[in-house]
Amino acid sequence: MKKRVMALLLSACMVLGMAGCSSGKAETTSDGGGGKASDAASEAAADASGPEGFNATGMPIMNEKITLKVWIEGGADIDWEQNRFVKEIEEKSNIKMEIISTPLSDALQKRNLMLASGDYPDLILTDWPTVFTKSDVMQYGVKEGVLLPITDYIDKYGNNMKRIFDENPHYKESCIAPDGEIYGFARFSECYHCSAYPKIYLRQDWMDALGLDMPENTEELREVLRAFVNDDPNGNGKKDEIGMIGATTWNTMVEYALMGMSFQTVKPDFWLSLGADGKSVEFSPSTDAYREGLRYIKSLYDEGLIDGTSFTQKEDQMAQTVRTEPHVVGMYVCDHAGMGYDNNDPVEAENYQILIPVAGPDGFRRQGQNANEGEIQGFHAVITDACKYPEAAFRLIDEFFYDDDYNMERMHGERGIGWDYVPEGTKNVFGGEARYVVNSVSEDQSAEIKKDLMGVGPQADLASFRLSMLPEAEDIYQPGNYEQRITLDTQKVEQYIPEERLDYMVYIPLDMADDYAEIQTNLNNFVRMATVQFITGDRDIESGWDQYLSELDSYRVDRYIEIYKAATGR
Repeated sequence: MKKRVMALLLSACMVLGMAGCSSGKAETTSDGGGGKASDAASEAAADASGPEGFNATGMPIMNEKITLKVWIEGGADIDWEQNRFVKEIEEKSNIKMEIISTPLSDALQKRNLMLASGDYPDLILTDWPTVFTKSDVMQYGVKEGVLLPITDYIDKYGNNMKRIFDENPHYKESCIAPDGEIYGFARFSECYHCSAYPKIYLRQDWMDALGLDMPENTEELREVLRAFVNDDPNGNGKKDEIGMIGATTWNTMVEYALMGMSFQTVKPDFWLSLGADGKSVEFSPSTDAYREGLRYIKSLYDEGLIDGTSFTQKEDQMAQTVRTEPHVVGMYVCDHAGMGYDNNDPVEAENYQILIPVAGPDGFRRQGQNANEGEIQGFHAVITDACKYPEAAFRLIDEFFYDDDYNMERMHGERGIGWDYVPEGTKNVFGGEARYVVNSVSEDQSAEIKKDLMGVGPQADLASFRLSMLPEAEDIYQPGNYEQRITLDTQKVEQYIPEERLDYMVYIPLDMADDYAEIQTNLNNFVRMATVQFITGDRDIESGWDQYLSELDSYRVDRYIEIYKAATGR
């Protein structure tokens, strides 16, 4: 997979301004809201191939009101009959959404039981816990036909989906199942700062106090950590400083941050990477580079430069240590900065600055990309074969869930309260044109706004859209400017993101899917455990390496690679 196109999109926005970062409305819109076309569609818009009264363009979608039964993940605490967004959809499209909400605690089980029973609604909207994975699509779409393909509808009626696919053709390629069809609506996520996980933050005030420069390589990093631990940078006269700390959850793992930065590309729980030739597929934890990385990380641990709790604690425990006063943590590993310092403290926010990736002994120097941004991670809406109006269901999702203005309403509430347009000429954080601002609201206002939101379902969360919500800020360390801060941090390390990597989530053929999942699960448990054991000394990197490789063979690494290559055509 080519390096995510976020940087290109952001550059385009800076050059083209509002023309390049507009809301993605249909050309027929005229009243300031995406997909908001004329009040009544002309008879010429009716599509003879669709149901009677269906309009292929404009609003309403149906000339006469219809009802679609819609199962959604969560939402049991919302009165959907009074939800502003749902009512707006009905008013503009003539489609009433009869919402069937499900408690979050067992939503996935209920979704699967519902599909197995044969008694399911017209449309299913999910969040991440019940997202339709590519394995689900193979089962319920390709094999069973419960999920309707939407490929033809995209060609005939797609407005925003065509825009998205034009902006990033890889998305279309990744949505297509092995039978050539697309079975659902994805959440196209291009969270810019998420494209660079994990990150390491270090205390710049300690660097300044000790007269240290930003390290450029692994040995200079070691010297900085030594100074943090030994030279009393917090000035309390005690040797209580921690060099580097991490955790075991999210992307806070010290071992994979250091490994992926300076030695070997590694994606935990996936483990595969491109070989040096840019074409072959290799198993990262069995390479010589991985072993060399383990030697280095172990040497830091043996010197007391990596805190031992990093291999046992969760991210909230790490945050507590980072926030301890007097401050004792020199560096921490995270997805984004606020997982460490208290984001309500602007002084601490400025004290912690992002570490630019350091080069390993052979010059390897990369920024990790262990999130799944820019990749089709699953499908957050599907139309089932129970739907009598699939064309109308398709247009409902395409217009109301993929348009930027409507997404502001879905996520932030009514314009003028939860969000607004910025004044013309307002610059975004990168100097291009901004479009939106998310307003600060009181707790009471937030509670009222929540009643009218609809966060489940697909979304066109493209880089251009996210950037349009980030007006430039004078002080990026203020809590309200946090997104601007972590966006600018990411820009500093973007050049080290590899140009190409493997897709993490692919369509595995049904006859191989169970085998692939079982091998991956077993490898996850073993590799994570063995990696920590090598660092802490419970395994010997020198005398125990061959035994480790033999154990990997017993977990069927070769078969794991074989299935992945078969699924991706590599």
